[in-house]
Amino acid sequence: MEVKIEERGENEVAFVLSGVNVRFANALRRAMFAEVPKLAIDVVNIYKNTSLLYDEQLALRLALIPLKTKLGDYSADDRISLTLEAESPERAGYAMVYSKELISSDPEVEPASGNIPIVKLISTEKEISGIRTIARQRIAFEAIARLGRGSEHAKWQPVTSCAYKIMPDEEAQDEPLSATKNRSVRLAVEGDGSLPVDEIITEAARIMREKCERVVDELTG
Repeated sequence: MEVKIEERGENEVAFVLSGVNVRFANALRRAMFAEVPKLAIDVVNIYKNTSLLYDEQLALRLALIPLKTKLGDYSADDRISLTLEAESPERAGYAMVYSKELISSDPEVEPASGNIPIVKLISTEKEISGIRTIARQRIAFEAIARLGRGSEHAKWQPVTSCAYKIMPDEEAQDEPLSATKNRSVRLAVEGDGSLPVDEIITEAARIMREKCERVVDELTG
């Protein structure tokens, strides 16, 4: 098998695999989506929410914020706390709350991007009995992140896109795509920022190898 890198960016890479069949490429793609672990918010304890979002909507937005993860540093039993308190302005207007405002109990765990909008908090002027007052919106919550895999829920998928296409091969033009003949396959992978994209690919390959080794051990043991 040969690997040739064609393009590489901060969160994306495109490479060509030669000397493998399509089934191998598809297995690698599926492993990136479903098997590579990462941290994601799983439970949200909401103490105050007078925003326009329902509690469930707020929790869903938080769960989909990619969190930076160091492979090997966390286990399934670890829990990371991220807290946030915010309110709208004292005068009429609004404040946009962003992911950078989350305060993590682990300095190594933070949003992959600080500019992900969470919620808009609005202040509205009201007149009651001739007195003008300001109605302010507030949120306060603790979010708990844990390690998981995409096979459990999409929020644990470390890739936003992972696809492959078969490269032109004159000798194999008349063969079905499912044929076991080795071909060149171009894979394009885009990560969500939680893990370096190279780590996503190598971890997926390691997981595939580990599974195959377990099968061999069971059959030969």
